[in-house]
Amino acid sequence: MADQQPWGDAAQWYPDIVALGSATDAWQAEFDRRGAPFRVRSQNPTKPRTATVDNGERTAYLNLSPRMRRITLGLRLERTVMLSGHAPDLAVAADAAHAWLAGARPPDVAATRPFLGSVALATARERGDHREAGWLRLYENHREERVETRLQPFVALAFQEPRLRRLHPYTSVWTLRFSTTSTWPYSGSYPTVTPTTTPGRYVVKTSDGRTADETDAVDALALVLAGIPR
Repeated sequence: MADQQPWGDAAQWYPDIVALGSATDAWQAEFDRRGAPFRVRSQNPTKPRTATVDNGERTAYLNLSPRMRRITLGLRLERTVMLSGHAPDLAVAADAAHAWLAGARPPDVAATRPFLGSVALATARERGDHREAGWLRLYENHREERVETRLQPFVALAFQEPRLRRLHPYTSVWTLRFSTTSTWPYSGSYPTVTPTTTPGRYVVKTSDGRTADETDAVDALALVLAGIPR
């Protein structure tokens, strides 16, 4: 049994990985099992829950949550994350990473691995369409992020609105915002939507800075559309 001290409380979630030493060791074993030529390295030697594999401009990285058994895989092209999601196990994560590092296109990697998001999302990211990718990420919420989950009823309606789809959506401090630009710095003075702790309820701040009363997704959408040019 490897020393569990560096793992802290997270050790309880990954006894199989702890037994091999670290995420780096365990992931390397999966690559070796496939006869893959890639070498896994640690993102941080003091954090046994991380691992990275590089092949030229392509990178695959792994993070293990300290609060639950959750294996997050990211596939990056230079500095841009093309695909990411929560893999069911290290073997599946290694399989997806192997395909990516060997040169597969993002849509092809996603096609048989729904935990990484849809083919449509992968295609949007591949062509650099940040606006479309932003909407699909919110709409699909394949990573089950907390703020996106609370936004789901609103986003399900907003996704169908052409005026909103022309803008880039992004979240900041638990608030959904819209921008005329799809990359930083974001711009544009548009209403914002903040989900409350009550499911399906929202607070909208209008373009003139007025904060409307808490309301449901339908009325929140109406308030937002009232502040979007036709």
